[in-house]
Amino acid sequence: MPQIDDYVHPFAEVALSNITREYPYASHHLARSLADIVPAVEKHPAFANSYDWHSSVHMHSLLASLLETEVAEGAGWRERALEVLSSHLSEENILAEAAFLRENPSWERPYGWAWAVELNRVLNASAVSELRVLGANSQVLADTVFDLTATWLPKVAAPVRHGVHSNTAFGLRRILLGAREAERHDVIDVIAGATRRFFAEDAAWNFVQERSGHDFLSPGLCEAGLMAEILTEDELASWLPSFLSELSPESPALTPVKVLDPTDGQQSHLYGLGLSVAASVMRLAPRMEMLAEKSGNDDLMAQAKGTFTRVDSLMAPGLEAAVSDEYVSSHWIATFAWEALQLRTG
Repeated sequence: MPQIDDYVHPFAEVALSNITREYPYASHHLARSLADIVPAVEKHPAFANSYDWHSSVHMHSLLASLLETEVAEGAGWRERALEVLSSHLSEENILAEAAFLRENPSWERPYGWAWAVELNRVLNASAVSELRVLGANSQVLADTVFDLTATWLPKVAAPVRHGVHSNTAFGLRRILLGAREAERHDVIDVIAGATRRFFAEDAAWNFVQERSGHDFLSPGLCEAGLMAEILTEDELASWLPSFLSELSPESPALTPVKVLDPTDGQQSHLYGLGLSVAASVMRLAPRMEMLAEKSGNDDLMAQAKGTFTRVDSLMAPGLEAAVSDEYVSSHWIATFAWEALQLRTG
């Protein structure tokens, strides 16, 4: 496994290229009249780039994260990155983006919402003063997501369990972490209540058949990751081993899927699947080990250690695709790759 510093420059180049590229761009919004058929930048002055809105948001977040590294301090791209981020994430631009979310309250829900909150969290926590200024600008976008989440969740009858953007658990976990940082206790309570309502009775998730040919998330591992944030330690000690009872190092869910056509944007999701699964495993395995130590559960300890052995093989295809010439991959995968690398070396 290469060192994390080896990826800072190439990922920064990918991120900068993405967020300064206007086309191709997929505008996934509802047109209510001809007045809505306008260039994307008129609706999205900050995020009309990087193929689509959510990818743009998390590529901005990636670039901000890369600026935190020692490698970035003397990098030739540093000033350009700060200039682009400052231009895109201006107060005026973010106010427009927040207004669009309020006017279209189901749009980019919950995936794009989650990345908007993550972008704000990264900026606010930055040691780079220029980025903290942008964190103040982006607070209105995060607050808009928090408000929308609090309104939306009580009306949701059941979670979405697909392994793509609409997955409920993936989005809620990130929004929850941001709400904690922002001390939005109203949002924390709403997410906690909905999570228990959605998932508390789940057990023995089927890790053999959960995957489809265009997933980039494991629904089971996303659910486990969210529950690990919500449940008390005693509750988790009961729920997690039961829910993960069908997971083993040999499970298809922990095996990389070969991408036969890298030019197929849906199939290329499978590169990201390996990275997101690896990240989920790296977050969950330490919790499993802690629970195993306290309970003396040798089977759970073996399961935790065994699943961790799959991490490197899961990550390898996605790390390569993140910097490929195929735009259907390179417009988004580096964000997932960077997160997995941080967990792998953390």
